[in-house]
Amino acid sequence: MPPKKDAPEQKPPVLEWIMGGLGLLLTLAVLAVIGSGALGPRQPARLEATLGEVRPAGAVWLAEIEVRNLGDETAAGVEVEGRLGDQTATAALDYVPAHGSEQVTLAFDADPRGAVELTVPGWSEP
Repeated sequence: MPPKKDAPEQKPPVLEWIMGGLGLLLTLAVLAVIGSGALGPRQPARLEATLGEVRPAGAVWLAEIEVRNLGDETAAGVEVEGRLGDQTATAALDYVPAHGSEQVTLAFDADPRGAVELTVPGWSEP
């Protein structure tokens, strides 16, 4: 029986090296994004209220209010206040997520367009 010849050693194809390198770069990029989000500075909740749709409903006017959170932290127990002349309407939201928005409806005796003052006087950290 003749001795077996050793098979010639095959080098991995170039495309295999390229795909491996791309996979490594993609994995490192994902880890960098996750790490910067977890370890980077976080801004506290920053809430602003804006007037949306206004519609009459019987003897009152209903104003849709959008509350946006521009910060990196979630705000809980959010209070929303609208003043129209000497009338004040309030509502509460359970929470507004970071970089998210929620809506509430406030009722007024008169049309609030152009005259309502909206504030978010308080909230807490969840």
